[in-house]
Amino acid sequence: MKKAFALLVFIVILGFVSCQRNDHFITDSAYRKKVSTQFIKQKELAKGRADQLFSVFDQDLSMAEIEALQFLFAYMPLSDLADYTGDFFLKNVRASFAARDTFSWGSKVPEILFRHFVLPVRVNNENLDSSRWVFLMELKDRIKKMSMKEAVLEVNHWCHEKVTYRGTDGRTSSPLASVKTAYGRCGEESTFTVAAMRSVGIPARQCYTPRWAHGDDNHAWVEVWVDGKWHFIGACEPEPDLDLAWFTAPAKRAMLVNTNVFGDYEGPEDVLVKDERFTRINILSNYTDTKRLFVKVLDEHKNPVDSVSVEFQLYNYAEFYPLHKTVTNANGLASLLTGYGDLIVWAAKNGRYGYEKVTVRNTDTAVIELTMKPGQVYEELYDLVPPAEQKTIGSVSDSAAKSNKQRLEFEDRIRGNYESTFIDSSKTYRLAKTLKMNADTLWHFLNKSRGNWRELIDFISGIADDHKSLIFPLLGNISEKDLRDVNPEVLTDNILNSTKYQKPGRDQEIFQQYVLQPRVDNEWLVSYKGYFQKMFDKPLAEEIRKDPKMLVRWIRENIALNATANYGRAPLTPIGSFELKVTDAHSRDILAIAVYRSLGIPARLEPGTRMPQYHFNSRWNDLCFEKSPEASNIRGTLEVSSDPENDRKPEYYIHFTIEKYEDGFFHSLDYEYDPVFKNFPCSLLLAPGYYLLVTGNRIAGGTVLAKLQFFELEADQKTDVQIELRTNMAPPPVLGTIDLKMFLHDLERGKSMKIQSSRGIVAAWLEPDKEPTKHFISDLKLKKREFEKQKGNILLLFQNEKDKLEFQKKNRVELPDGILYLVAEPNAIKDISMAINKKVGDQLPVISFINAKGDLLYISEGYRIGTGDELLRLMK
Repeated sequence: MKKAFALLVFIVILGFVSCQRNDHFITDSAYRKKVSTQFIKQKELAKGRADQLFSVFDQDLSMAEIEALQFLFAYMPLSDLADYTGDFFLKNVRASFAARDTFSWGSKVPEILFRHFVLPVRVNNENLDSSRWVFLMELKDRIKKMSMKEAVLEVNHWCHEKVTYRGTDGRTSSPLASVKTAYGRCGEESTFTVAAMRSVGIPARQCYTPRWAHGDDNHAWVEVWVDGKWHFIGACEPEPDLDLAWFTAPAKRAMLVNTNVFGDYEGPEDVLVKDERFTRINILSNYTDTKRLFVKVLDEHKNPVDSVSVEFQLYNYAEFYPLHKTVTNANGLASLLTGYGDLIVWAAKNGRYGYEKVTVRNTDTAVIELTMKPGQVYEELYDLVPPAEQKTIGSVSDSAAKSNKQRLEFEDRIRGNYESTFIDSSKTYRLAKTLKMNADTLWHFLNKSRGNWRELIDFISGIADDHKSLIFPLLGNISEKDLRDVNPEVLTDNILNSTKYQKPGRDQEIFQQYVLQPRVDNEWLVSYKGYFQKMFDKPLAEEIRKDPKMLVRWIRENIALNATANYGRAPLTPIGSFELKVTDAHSRDILAIAVYRSLGIPARLEPGTRMPQYHFNSRWNDLCFEKSPEASNIRGTLEVSSDPENDRKPEYYIHFTIEKYEDGFFHSLDYEYDPVFKNFPCSLLLAPGYYLLVTGNRIAGGTVLAKLQFFELEADQKTDVQIELRTNMAPPPVLGTIDLKMFLHDLERGKSMKIQSSRGIVAAWLEPDKEPTKHFISDLKLKKREFEKQKGNILLLFQNEKDKLEFQKKNRVELPDGILYLVAEPNAIKDISMAINKKVGDQLPVISFINAKGDLLYISEGYRIGTGDELLRLMK
């Protein structure tokens, strides 16, 4: 508490010193007027929480603080108006001003960049926290005497000390939660790194390629403004210099790199979306060659059509993902600055649609006619080609690379020392005796909670004996990420208030998953059950329990819907929606489910369709905000089978998706984590309508062999569809020839290796601490059983014994049996280079497949997704 108080005093003093009482934060009077107008609109929108938000202006504030606060309020998404306070944002304003006055570069940052890329707290859809002032206090002495460039590189090293890459679920952890966990996916690493940069007054923005064109994945990184120019860095992946990262080569094959800018931004970049609250800019030209693709939309009479909705769609994860959505102008034209790959351009208006496959390199203007109507049954075949690989320029000296590598290893040890403070099994077993709980189960949860273990113990220790039986069911139904960042108050609220209206009965599974469970989707978890039990008095609660449809009517009458204000994609918490009295459709669904659960009524988002439902009269019922209850519960049966000729079992979001037609476009059903497709054939109960089955087979080089099947699903009828994975009939090309005897000799430092070369060899040179290698290892773990069935030779090759041993310790159990772990001589990779007449090894991992005859059939260098599938195909 003393540290927190001292920190607050420091920020307040520096914040006040940073500006004269009457200095403007926004010096442009026209822009100031624009902000004021938008602020008044937001103030009216947020009148349900006026006291929590706007009473901050009753304090003695400087003009700069007033204008900075008005700027934040004017453009913040609905979630921030609903779930945070004015005092929270004032602390962040003062921390930002303090950073500007602390560092030498503070005066060099232009006002527009400080306003849009330093002051805003939100980066993505994370829970906002106090990281701004925590990071400032930790970093200020470390970088105060550095130049701006040196500070950027140093802050990224500090980020690497705290967080490293590991894949996690789609909810974005807050910066402090990432620090507590010590790892995160790229979206979390970049959110954390942007927060750290902004905390020390360095303009920073999170950059996304929403989907790669050449592989089924996406990526996020960071751009920082240094001495007059934007530069890129890998988040938590320090390099010796700016504009160096493992994703440099993949970014040259991207079709879009974009970022959302807080507020009405008037910068020089290509604008994708100009909303009243944010600006989405296209920064692809920072990374690769681009071309502006135009689209002209005509009606059935060949006339241009105004205000047509257009999507530029890229195949990825077995769906056509909309990179950009826009509308045509009066001449029927729309455009996108993009890369040189293939896209599907889709246009729709007034119940008609049209689409074209477009090869950007060969097309200046694509013409689309709105001649299609839903209901037609047919198939399409497309070969979709990504941009070609390009050479990358830029490297560092061997000495700089070596020095950086040594520093990364030191930072890994710092992070490892922190991780060593997590509770271990022996302490857990002693604690279990005190708590009179099953030791193995307790260790299972505390181990997964990582840096949050103390909070879990606080929660468990505070639960009385008469409720202890619910502890493990509750912890077992929240996600691993929840275990890592949930607070004890949320868990306690669910233990104490989940049984007020409904005791656990015969159907334990429904109670535990859909009443006891606090999480609905990807919202910030708050203690809502006790709150709603007070807000919905007993008579109203009993009426809703007798007739759950009453809650739908109550929400319609009391909560306004706003379709555009929550652009940040962070859902409002249930309490936030309730207090603000305004919400978006998704957050409204979360609110309804939270209220149902608070009143003992099981509720959920239906897997696949994400339709909100409540369980009543022994069945699941749709919440009917837009249509009648009778219409909403009608279903048809979709029978999905796999073609016997498929060479593998199709997987959802890898090989196929099912999409439903709404308002002119198809939207994927979300079956990513649903076990329904564990075996084929399988049946889905879906709302009647027009559907699309998309299948895709990504082959070497990133090209996709896609098939589209359009079909109608009728009510109370069964429709059969079959997943057919198109195959590449051409045999894999021989890239070169290897002398296997010499190659194996070179691999094992001159020793003679004995392996079953008749089954072919996978040889992979690794860099274990880097994200591209982690993606490849994740592929091997995911396909563990399939690789074991092939009984092929997989050789994982390391640069030194230390890397090998540490890697084995962390990963061996989860990897396929039979893998050989070796420290390889440099000559071995030279054998590959000689075979293909091209130097390899500058970018790791290098992954190769050599058949029994010594034919080199596959080579991959650097970042690549889907390597596991490609290797399995060759091994078979």
